[in-house]
Amino acid sequence: MSSASVNTRVNTADGGAHVTHRPLGILAALPQELGDLIEAMRGESGVRTITHGQRDYHLGTVHGAPCVVTLARVGKVAAAATVSALIHEFDVEAVVFTGVAGGVATEVRVGDIVVANALLQHDLDATPLFPRFEVPLLGMSRFAADAALAAQLAAACERFVAEEGAASAARFGTREPRVHRGLIISGDQFVASAVAVKALRDVLPDALAVEMEGAAIAQVCHEYGVPCAIVRTISDTADDHAPQSFVSFLTEIAGTYSNAILRRFLEARRAG
Repeated sequence: MSSASVNTRVNTADGGAHVTHRPLGILAALPQELGDLIEAMRGESGVRTITHGQRDYHLGTVHGAPCVVTLARVGKVAAAATVSALIHEFDVEAVVFTGVAGGVATEVRVGDIVVANALLQHDLDATPLFPRFEVPLLGMSRFAADAALAAQLAAACERFVAEEGAASAARFGTREPRVHRGLIISGDQFVASAVAVKALRDVLPDALAVEMEGAAIAQVCHEYGVPCAIVRTISDTADDHAPQSFVSFLTEIAGTYSNAILRRFLEARRAG
């Protein structure tokens, strides 16, 4: 176990101590996607920051849960490197990624929330040596999110929608958000054309959303046996309007959604 571990310790009657919790790893690609999580941690427990591999990892307690919070940066390689450090250097119990994504399925609209059941790399193609999308030598293309963790995250999303969805929609001029569960696909491209998103629908008709990190995180977690869950708020519909919609949503809305969802998720996790 790394010396950077933030396991919570409780003093026992004989003066010893025992570990009660390993921390949860929480990460996003961009600062706006974390909302004020680090500030909330600073106010609750104080923050200890460790720099490792050009990333700052923030250790402390937030909404009652011991956490390591960091930015993965953008793309699959950056995400894989970051989650590997969370596992090996900080001994996290599980990993949760929060952020925005482009909608792929026609029923997924801007402002909706998608919690992954499974994740796939849509740009991975080692044919003819291996089937399209399959990760060579692993023999699989779809990586399941941890069922229990994803269910907890989805429940937090549903509570957010029930308690704040209408007010958020009125505030930001979006429709009242809906929560979806299903396939999220990842690739090292920002999908921003009607032609490109139609091509994704055609080849992966059950895909709900597209982004640039989740499947890499899910693969690393699968290989090391660490539970993971991914939640994405839909910032755009991955078409020609995506760049403008993405920037507007990221700066104005993403943090609000992330704050509300993670607070409910962490409070329920503590209560459980």
